[in-house]
Parts: sequence; structure tokens; C-alpha cells
Amino acid sequence: MSHSLEHECLDKGLTAKGEERRRRILNAAKEVFLEQGFENASVSDIMKRAGGSMTTLYRCFGNKLGLFEAMMQQSCDDLFASFDEHKVWSDDPATTLYLFGQRFIEMISTPQAIAMHRLVLSNNSNESEQIKTLFYTAGPDRVRKLLTEYLKRQKSEGRLNIACCTIAAAQFVEMIKQPWHFEALLGLEYDPELPNKSLAQGVEIFLKGAAR
Repeated sequence: MSHSLEHECLDKGLTAKGEERRRRILNAAKEVFLEQGFENASVSDIMKRAGGSMTTLYRCFGNKLGLFEAMMQQSCDDLFASFDEHKVWSDDPATTLYLFGQRFIEMISTPQAIAMHRLVLSNNSNESEQIKTLFYTAGPDRVRKLLTEYLKRQKSEGRLNIACCTIAAAQFVEMIKQPWHFEALLGLEYDPELPNKSLAQGVEIFLKGAAR
């Protein structure tokens, strides 16, 4: 599978120059996929933009789907790093949920994030189901798992009263996405203050329901 092929490339130990070349390929892939969609994007166009040989691409990523997977994983890794960089996690649920929500809203509201979401939903290629699974695993599912683990810790330490932390995490995420994110995906205008208002009200409602 593509994932193992990518790791085979990484396990060989990339030099700084090799890692730079790999990053350049992934950046070019992201640009081309967002511009042309998965179906219309060609690996030759990606390599023309990135520079380098097709041999390198196939050795490290296997095929176009493997390249898409690596691009998606790298993009999400970069975004998720902000959760640690901004010191989101603490034993104060109100502060943590608000900071978590801010980072999450920043992640999903950028033009590139909106474009990637649209790309995944509109894809009709033979790899459609795999692409949706890759997107879900690297993004939405990862967000919910992060929050679920935090809620479990707070529950075990007696700060929150939650029956099912997995469901609660999903509910919080969906609550702060509405009512603006669907409009963003459709390209409709919405009040730019809605994300912050949804977050503030979402934290308040969530904590009232989960209070000890």
C-alpha cells in the first residue's frame, strides 16, 4: 500500500536535502490537487512544478494515491502542531475548550482547508472511498480523538461529568462549526463574527451540561 511505500522511503534515512526535496514534492502536490482535483491532477504535472524525477516520486510515494495520502498527512501534521505550540491543554476545561476551539476554527476556515474539503466531497474517481477515508482519518477523526482523550482525563480527575467522552467530543466539535461552516463550504456569505460567537456559546452550553 502507499502508506508502507512512503515509510520505506523514510526508513532509508533522508538527508536534509532529501527531506527538502520531499517537502517540495508534497507542496507541489497540494497546489496541483487543489487546482485540478484528484482525478485531473497528474503526477507529471506535480513533478514539473516540484522539480525532480518520477523515479523519486514512485520510490517514496508509490503512486498518485500514495502521494495524496502523504500530502494529506503532512498538511494535517502541520496544522495539528498548533495545538501544542499554543499550549492548548490545561486542567481548566473552560480555557482549554476555548483555546481548542480557536485552533480548530482556524484550521477548518482557511481557503486551503475549505478547498480540500470540497475536493474530497466532490471526488468521483475510482479511489473516492479511499480518499474520503484518508481525509477523515487525518483530519476530523484525529480532532475528535484529541478532544476525547482530554475529556477522559478531566472526567477521571473529577472536573467533568460526562457519560460518553467520545460522543461529547463530537458534539462539541459540531456545535462550534455551526451555523457557519456549511455556508463556507457552499461558498455562501456569512457573518464573520459567527465562528467566535458559536465558539463562546458552545463552550458555555457544553460546560453547563458537563458540570459536576
